[in-house]
Amino acid sequence: MNVFTFIFLVCLYALFLVYQAYANISLEQQITFSSLLILLFGIPHGAIDHVLFFRIRKMSQLKFYFIYLGLIGLFFLFWLYQPLWSFIFFLLLSAFHFGESQFADIKSARPIYKTLLFLNWGLTLLLTLIYYNVGELSSLTAFFDDTEGFNQFYEHSFIFWAFVVSNVITIALLGFLFSENSMNWNRLLSEIFLLALIHLTFFLFPFIIGFTLYFVVLHSIRVMSQEFQYFKKENDAFSIFDFIKLLMPYSLLSIAFTILILWLSFKEIIPISVPLMSLIIISVITLPHALVMHVFYKK
Repeated sequence: MNVFTFIFLVCLYALFLVYQAYANISLEQQITFSSLLILLFGIPHGAIDHVLFFRIRKMSQLKFYFIYLGLIGLFFLFWLYQPLWSFIFFLLLSAFHFGESQFADIKSARPIYKTLLFLNWGLTLLLTLIYYNVGELSSLTAFFDDTEGFNQFYEHSFIFWAFVVSNVITIALLGFLFSENSMNWNRLLSEIFLLALIHLTFFLFPFIIGFTLYFVVLHSIRVMSQEFQYFKKENDAFSIFDFIKLLMPYSLLSIAFTILILWLSFKEIIPISVPLMSLIIISVITLPHALVMHVFYKK
């Protein structure tokens, strides 16, 4: 068991105790708690994309920011005209990004297995989250006019078979990588144990809480740890305080911008509901971030 799985297990146990003591935690309380954690950990984990990219690739700052911000703008426009396809693309993009961050250290004689594992592990994660909470998601989606169209994605039989198939393929791919010595017995058991913990988490807790627990502990903190270790290898004197200073400027800018946009949405100045706007903001930021991290992991 690695440190991230241990932290996840401790948080899972603590959260279970909270739910035992306070059985009725309102949706508003869930959103407030989750939003705070995502702002504190989720946004900072992508706040130094520019620093990482310039360390490993040669490109002018003007070109980098033009491409980075251009991707954000193009994806935003795609959301306005094709929300369902944008949502599907976001799920696939997130799936690959989650899987890549989980298995970035894996070396394989057959890289296709590793690539398939990245995508399928992430899809397993998301489909498991959706499957155990499909009723809740359908209700939340149907509550707003501009998200109601996503309900067709939550068709129960499709989600069930996608959930089953993705889990089976993920276990098979882990087995393939173990058979070619790309991971040892301890790593294989650790990954299967983590997958079981993720199932338990998404089964026990509401969608928002379950996703936040995964996203903060198993993804954002893991990625920030990988980033910190990279800088630490370059400069042994690099400290946590140095890392926090590096994260702060774009983290604060992103948080302020996110709060402003959501406030404009809440006041109906922007004619997009808060849930859909939250999804759009997360997705348009994820696109360039995932591309930068892909370059980082390949390096």
